[in-house]
Amino acid sequence: MNNKKFLWGVVNIGQQTEGSDGFSNWARWAERGLVPEIGEANNYWRDYKFDHEAVERLGCNSIRITIEWSRVEPEEEIFDEKAIGHYQKILKDLKRRNISTVVGLWHWSVPMWFEEKYGMHHKKGPSLFLKFVKFVRDELGDLIDYMVVFNEPLVCISTSYLTGSRPPFNKNYWRAGRVLQNLVKIHKQTYSLWKERFADVPVGSTYLWNHDTGRDNSWVQKSFLYGKYFFQNVYLIKSLQKYSDYIGVNYYTSNSFFFGKSGEKFGFHGTNDWHSSTLWKQFPRGLYEVLLRVGKFKKPILILENGKPTNPGIDDVNRQKFIERSVSYVKKAMAEGVDVQGYFYYSLNDSYEWDSGYNFKFGLVEIDRTTGKRTKRKSFNVYGNIIKTS
Repeated sequence: MNNKKFLWGVVNIGQQTEGSDGFSNWARWAERGLVPEIGEANNYWRDYKFDHEAVERLGCNSIRITIEWSRVEPEEEIFDEKAIGHYQKILKDLKRRNISTVVGLWHWSVPMWFEEKYGMHHKKGPSLFLKFVKFVRDELGDLIDYMVVFNEPLVCISTSYLTGSRPPFNKNYWRAGRVLQNLVKIHKQTYSLWKERFADVPVGSTYLWNHDTGRDNSWVQKSFLYGKYFFQNVYLIKSLQKYSDYIGVNYYTSNSFFFGKSGEKFGFHGTNDWHSSTLWKQFPRGLYEVLLRVGKFKKPILILENGKPTNPGIDDVNRQKFIERSVSYVKKAMAEGVDVQGYFYYSLNDSYEWDSGYNFKFGLVEIDRTTGKRTKRKSFNVYGNIIKTS
């Protein structure tokens, strides 16, 4: 691997790390007790230089962050110049350190006013979001090296509009379809807007690509898995192929599905317990299988999330092995012709994990929630050594 071309990075998403964003929809639902309190999170908004120093010590040449819409436009049609100025400071500090900026615009959270009055399903949703995009482009565009329009759009649609288990807790199939249509429109128009001024900046979105298998080869399981694969990723990727310079991959685990009864429910069930960090399967080879599949779309690939939670503590031996094996399978896929151009470990620090709060510990750096103290785990050095020797 040539480090001058290959992106070695970590992830530090705004809503999960910045803290004290009282204008987001997640803050609104936390006040109502329906999602865990975010609070000060990791104080990245204030203490960003600490994290940037950690990225330097790792030897990473890139970091993935987000620009939070709720900070930039806390009220409709009111753009916060102070907030955008602070994002400029964050991005300039990264550029000063020669760290490439991989910047997202929508990572599930939206301003409170937008959700209350409109929502992503609303006919005005695209035009309102694109005002934010244009403002960010004009104010920050020259500091952004890679643009990530969306993060895991089908995950958001599934949890927020199909099951209704996450904000805005809106279980409505018709609205779910409208959200999908609006996201396609937003991505296309964001691509065009960005290319008007920054033609050389790669623009794309990232998708959850876990490795799904069946317990047997029955036609029922095969049909289910193909349908899941198609609607979770293929539909959007094909719809946006002409408007994407790369395909982002978020990979975590393998899941085996079966058709039958589990508990009180009859249907298709996965075998992973997503709410238990200790029971998550270590399945790095699945990343290799996913990369072979995504490679068939003939687009450059950025692995924008790959990680594993572990128990609290510094000696995270299971994560150390996970990172080593995952990167080895990335190299194997590349040796077989898959155009992988970046690997981002998720995440730099333990962070707010949405409806799981602070229970999952994904970080290379442990954060004491009482004192805010940051402590490097052993996996920090393992990942740093991989970067150094690749």
